[in-house]
Order: sequence, then C-alpha cells, then structure tokens
Amino acid sequence: MISERTTGWFPTAYWPPITFFSLVYPNGIWVVEQHEHYTKQTVRNRCSICGANGPQDLIIPVKRKRGSKTMIQDVMLDLSQDWQRIHWLALESAYSSSPFYEYYREEIRQFYTCTGQVSLFEYNLSILTWCLDVLQADISIHVTDRYLPDYGERDYRYRLPSVNTKPYYQVFSYKQGFVPGQSILDLILNEGPEAWKGFRTE
Repeated sequence: MISERTTGWFPTAYWPPITFFSLVYPNGIWVVEQHEHYTKQTVRNRCSICGANGPQDLIIPVKRKRGSKTMIQDVMLDLSQDWQRIHWLALESAYSSSPFYEYYREEIRQFYTCTGQVSLFEYNLSILTWCLDVLQADISIHVTDRYLPDYGERDYRYRLPSVNTKPYYQVFSYKQGFVPGQSILDLILNEGPEAWKGFRTE
C-alpha cells in the first residue's frame, strides 16, 4: 500500500475525464500505468470537449511500432500531422466565451506547441500535473514500477464505476442542456477556481 490516502490506478489520459478526478479528489494518490500495452480508441489519446454542436472528440494521432504490441512509454505523438493546430482551433471555438478561457488561455496554449520527439505518456503527464495544480488538489502523482493485472477495487485502468457528477455551468447549456462525461478541461474553463464543485456526486 502506497499510503492510507485514497489511491487510484489510472491509464494515461489526454485531458482526463472529470470522473477520474472525482475518484481521488480532494486528497489522494493518482497512480498512472506506464507498463501496459497501448490501447487504441481510448482516453489514452482522446478527450471530449463540449462546443456549440455538442460533444466533440479530440484525438491525438500517434506513432508506434506496426504489427506488434507497443508499450505505452514507446508511443510517440505524431507531429507530422496538423492535429495541434486543429485541436487548438476546436478549443477556441468551444471555449472562447467561457468565463475562464482568457485566464488560462496561454497556459493551455503551451500544450499545442510541441516540437521534436514527444511521448504520449510524458505529454499526458504534463497535462495532468497542470490540471492538479490549477485545482489546488492535494493529490500526488505516481507511476507504476511494474505491470500488475489487478490492483483491486480502485483499479480504474480498464473499467470505471458509474459516477454521476452534479451539473455545472457550461457555455452552451442553454441550447443543449447539461452534457455530462466531459474532460476536465471543460470543467476548468467553465468553473475556474470553483471547479471542485463538479466533483460532487449526486
């Protein structure tokens, strides 16, 4: 046992879903799996944002070995594709009128100026670190030192419990009502310092 604080084991995630945070907030240990094989079409390289037309998935193209299983640590961002510009424009379209967009804009912008060789794991870890700092959460980040198939009831790498968060302010709720299941970025840009309210469960 790492600590008596609440511990959760999670996959690496691109702008993790709010559900992840609710499971360890306000104080706990967030353990990120770094010894698994990469899994396509998951939170590992995609997130959901909420714009004028509803939820939109942002997907990071990655480079990995063909014809073999690739360790998550060896998966690289594919910077030959124009996804950084596309994702940034999507974020501006969705959140430029949100209450805290201007406040956090430049800090978020840094995540869309990558050059050189960047691993998906390290990229996601830098985003998670920023999110926990913004939320002022007493949550420490650890990474696994080996792969284990099961960590018990708080193993959220491949399954999540059903968690219903209370509705929070969203820019386009007047058009489509509250849209659950969004990334932490949706909550931070809409609620700012009050984002912790989104972790309350019904």
